[in-house]
Amino acid sequence: MNEPKPTKPAKIARALMLTAMVAVLMLTACGRQSLTPKSGGRPYEVVVVGDEGGAVRSELQQSVEVLPQEEPQFDVRAIRANQYNLAAQTSRSIVVTAIDPHLTRTTIRYERDAVAKPQIIIYLTAPSREQLLHDAPQWGKQLRALLNRHETNIAVAHLRANRNAEAEKRISETFGVSMNVPADLVAWKQAEQFLWFSTNATEGVRCICLYTIRPGGDFAAMRDSVMKRNLPGETDSMYMQTRRQELKAEPIADSHGLQRTIWRGLWEMKNDAMGGPFVARVESMPGRHELLVAEAFVYAPETTKRNKMRLTEAALWTLKTKGGK
Repeated sequence: MNEPKPTKPAKIARALMLTAMVAVLMLTACGRQSLTPKSGGRPYEVVVVGDEGGAVRSELQQSVEVLPQEEPQFDVRAIRANQYNLAAQTSRSIVVTAIDPHLTRTTIRYERDAVAKPQIIIYLTAPSREQLLHDAPQWGKQLRALLNRHETNIAVAHLRANRNAEAEKRISETFGVSMNVPADLVAWKQAEQFLWFSTNATEGVRCICLYTIRPGGDFAAMRDSVMKRNLPGETDSMYMQTRRQELKAEPIADSHGLQRTIWRGLWEMKNDAMGGPFVARVESMPGRHELLVAEAFVYAPETTKRNKMRLTEAALWTLKTKGGK
């Protein structure tokens, strides 16, 4: 038996019902998203739960490499397990430590944006306190890497929403690459194959430079030559130079076959009292017999430099060359 065809009013009613159902689903999804609160806490601050004995605190407060004075990698706020309330659970970075005798080894797992956003919650579980201490060199390195990557992702997301479009245009036109530049780096200087951007501040100055060097040479010598030529001091006898004794290199090969080296070190102004930390990303460029250097450095006398340096360094990780990432 053939079913009767729906009348026009029935078609309209069915369409209205479907429209209403879609609207309810969309409102429900939007409601879920709006219910996720914004995470709290300062950059590089970590809430550590249940850290009896302070092993996690000790690992997270290891000194940052290559700074003029010692600064911890993270600021730790330790609380007991019974203090892990809603306020603590909405922190941006959390490490929850527990002992489970049923385990045979120390484990790490993590979840993102579970209670707040942006957020990472890392669960560190060991069979015993003794095993936790024994495994500290391994899980400590993992914790620091996860938390550093989380903070870098937050900084990059903030940077992409607060960019200096004019500076980015200059970078593209000069070097044929793209890179995000923080919006507050408003001072600038341009020379042949050289760009410098800086905050227009009297203290806590943050800078980014881009320039090219030849492959295979002495990095410190080439860097010093570029800086002496393009960023001289108040007199001819004053110029920026690299402190070789603190210079450290980390070679990296990416999946595109491009060679990259991350240099970290300290700079000082010859015949002057100025100085501070720097990090340089040296990148090969396809089809060009030269290397591109994207460098961040700060000058912040008599104050901490960790966050200023890392905030500026985040811009280097947005660099994209043709044929690479």
